[in-house]
Amino acid sequence: MVKLEEVPIDQFEDNTEEVISDDDSDYSDDEDFDDDEDESILDRLAALKDIIPLKHRNRLSSGMQSITSWGKTGATFVGKSAWVLTTSMLLLVLPLALEIEKEQALVAYEQEAMQQQGAQQMLNPGMYQPGQLPQQPGQPQQKQ
Repeated sequence: MVKLEEVPIDQFEDNTEEVISDDDSDYSDDEDFDDDEDESILDRLAALKDIIPLKHRNRLSSGMQSITSWGKTGATFVGKSAWVLTTSMLLLVLPLALEIEKEQALVAYEQEAMQQQGAQQMLNPGMYQPGQLPQQPGQPQQKQ
């Protein structure tokens, strides 16, 4: 059983003057928050479980699950598409590009040969006659 005792007002006023001093303040010190440093983010999220109702938690959970599912599906599709495009390029476009490069090298070689032949014709104008093929040096000339 609890025993109640009546405190006279005079005694109460005397005690309040002793309790309140100039050093006490209404603001808390940093020392009060030292205990919270041990608390991790997971602990704080777990504490939210008590604050957020079950209905809202279930709605948030299903929304996150659907977002995660769509993200995984999208990433899988992008990865497979990149693989198909890369292998197709290697099998189809790379050989074509190499053949085009060879053709360009052949055309450049033919142009260079034509320029050298033109330079030789300028140096030796009587050597070549129209309608005749150029002859290699040291071969006898053909008579017509």
